[in-house]
Amino acid sequence: MKRPMQIEQALRSALTGPGRQDVQQKVGWDDSQVSRFLNGGQGIVIDKIDLLVAAVGFVMVTCKYLDAVSTLGEVGMHCECARQGQGECSRRI
Repeated sequence: MKRPMQIEQALRSALTGPGRQDVQQKVGWDDSQVSRFLNGGQGIVIDKIDLLVAAVGFVMVTCKYLDAVSTLGEVGMHCECARQGQGECSRRI
């Protein structure tokens, strides 16, 4: 099973990969700040957390939201059976 990407891994990849200048520009960091961040010598101020996370393509969602999306996917977002009064497709035996 494929292991999900962790935020640390995504940040390291984004700050060392080909698009690193883009990410640096979005958070206003120079090369030395990136180096210190990656080596644990510099943290991130709270008002830049959203910028950094968004720059690597992540968004924050709640578990409740993910549970709802999962439920919709399980019963079928376009379930014709339910629309026709035949119950949910995934609930058929």
